[in-house]
Amino acid sequence: MQPIVILGAGGNSRGVIDAIDAINSLDPARPRYRVEGILDDVAENLGRVVLGCKVIGRIEEAPKLKGCRFVNGISSVASFRLIPEVIRRTGAAPDAFETIVHPRATLAASARIGRGSVVLAGGVLGPEADVGDHVIILQNTSLNHNVRVGDFTTLSAGATLLGYAEIGRNAFVGAAASIAPRVRVGDSALVGMGSVVIADVAAGKVVAGNPAREIAGSRYGLEKA
Repeated sequence: MQPIVILGAGGNSRGVIDAIDAINSLDPARPRYRVEGILDDVAENLGRVVLGCKVIGRIEEAPKLKGCRFVNGISSVASFRLIPEVIRRTGAAPDAFETIVHPRATLAASARIGRGSVVLAGGVLGPEADVGDHVIILQNTSLNHNVRVGDFTTLSAGATLLGYAEIGRNAFVGAAASIAPRVRVGDSALVGMGSVVIADVAAGKVVAGNPAREIAGSRYGLEKA
């Protein structure tokens, strides 16, 4: 049984734990994973228990956990741009990160998903969808054929990405947002929840609405976690 450590004790950690529990329930006599614990830098979270899994230390303590594999559960509007730094601070090699796919997700045979990425229940990756490393795909999010998603990106619950859409590195697509075919969302951009994106979004920009438009001067998504 492979010991797993989850990064972050926020809401997404619950989705990761649920997916791990669902994987283990496929063969209760031989569960695949054991959650060793959670690492989180919020001091008051130390010792906290999340769905039966205890916060056992800070991110920098990852090297002490020999034999464990890691998966990131940190991502919110406030923290998504910090994900690459969180991964770096673990000091873990690329192959020490586990890819977690909920059994009720659907992945086409020709889809590709990178190391340390997560697909929660109801997620769909269509033919030749290409998902990078450390990507979080929340519940009921759909990637149509030939969609490309860069490393460290978050796709929130119920988002829809249509054919040949491209999401850059370390971006955030809000819940129930829709990305039109062949549209590109740039690196570190933020798409607000419920938005309909019919034109390219430049790197680092914040857009929202139907159709989505830039929110000039917005600090939305720029806060420090």
